[in-house]
Amino acid sequence: MRIFSRITLLITAAFVVFLSSGCDPDTPGLPGGVTLPPIVSLNSGAGLVSFNQELPLGTPSFIVSVSGQDGDALLRDLVIQEAGVNIPFSQLNFRTGQTANNPLAIPTVDQEGFTYEIEITPSNVVAGPVEFTFRLTDVDNETASTSVTVTYTSSPPVIDLLVEDGFVSGDATVTNFGTSFDVKVNVDNTEDSLATLTILEDGVVMDAAQLTYFAPAFAAANPLNFIPEEALGGTFSITIDPDVDMMTTRTYTFQVADVNGITAERSVVITFDPPAGTALGLDTTGVFFNASGGMNGGLDLDNGMAVGFNSAAAEVQDEGINLNLTGENWRTQISSVNDAVVKVADLSVLGESVSFDDVSTAEEIASVFDGGADLTGDDNFPDADGDQSANEEVSLPIQEGDVFVIRRGDRSYLLRIDAVNFVASSNNDSYTVSIKW
Repeated sequence: MRIFSRITLLITAAFVVFLSSGCDPDTPGLPGGVTLPPIVSLNSGAGLVSFNQELPLGTPSFIVSVSGQDGDALLRDLVIQEAGVNIPFSQLNFRTGQTANNPLAIPTVDQEGFTYEIEITPSNVVAGPVEFTFRLTDVDNETASTSVTVTYTSSPPVIDLLVEDGFVSGDATVTNFGTSFDVKVNVDNTEDSLATLTILEDGVVMDAAQLTYFAPAFAAANPLNFIPEEALGGTFSITIDPDVDMMTTRTYTFQVADVNGITAERSVVITFDPPAGTALGLDTTGVFFNASGGMNGGLDLDNGMAVGFNSAAAEVQDEGINLNLTGENWRTQISSVNDAVVKVADLSVLGESVSFDDVSTAEEIASVFDGGADLTGDDNFPDADGDQSANEEVSLPIQEGDVFVIRRGDRSYLLRIDAVNFVASSNNDSYTVSIKW
């Protein structure tokens, strides 16, 4: 029994020793041990970014309060990244006095723990989310990190095409030969100053030579860089002159951008339907005079200028006065000169209710000449300046609204009498006319 008790005691003692050795705490760094890494965190507070939030792109900088605490080893460095890239140290302002570096070597006095207040100016210049990461490393290369996402927002600038007579403000059809059209563009800033205005045709930036800024007037550029007094907004009247000679449809986009590259745009779809035929070379007004007076009694239809009734440049001449009459004796008759041929125009050959104002092509005027009527006025008057024969083809006495058609060489002209202006006790009478060719 005594021997058995001793054996039992020895076994019990050995078991206790075994249990005691198995319950020793882990030793850091040894196999099977637990290592405590450093800790990094963002502190909350007034004016501090510590959680995901939005910031305006116009003022992108923000302040963080970063705290670091050592684990089993002293702290070594702190890295601050924007979208996975180290932020240049020049964009970090340590408001707690540390010299900016990135990575920042932790000073000896802070290697067990610190709190730094840092102002960060990001590299980002566009709206959208950006992740900022703060990574703390100790001397054993153990790391800890925390991140915050800042979503940058920006209200785009404002652009519109103003509704006003003579200006395109929405989808439209252009039927004139020139195919040009005018717009009145209004732009306004919101959060940030305006930078540029760009005009595109079917998505392609137009040649500045196709643009005319006329209110205010200045040399066109595309894009147009706003000067300081325009950076808050303004209104610009612009003539768009595209290269179009057939029926087609194009989209014109007016795009404004602010200093941060945030854009807004307005587009219109323009259908071009130019008339068939040859565009008019001249559409003007003019004046010529009683040939018996001291003024020019001939009319140069090529430019609408009054010339002498016997000038080689004239196509039409006034017939002067009737010497057999006393008092008002201006005949108010015209004839052709210099191989030109004058006829009475019948605009109905172009269609019912067609007027002088409706005529828009050289072919139409030629057609009116071909359908015109010969002059049937009386030329049996004594010779006078403007009429030195009695057998010319002359018009009947002219009335306001009369329309004549003239051909000289291969050019046809349309002439409307807008006013017959009598001057009492004088031969300074005149006609006011409209001319097309």
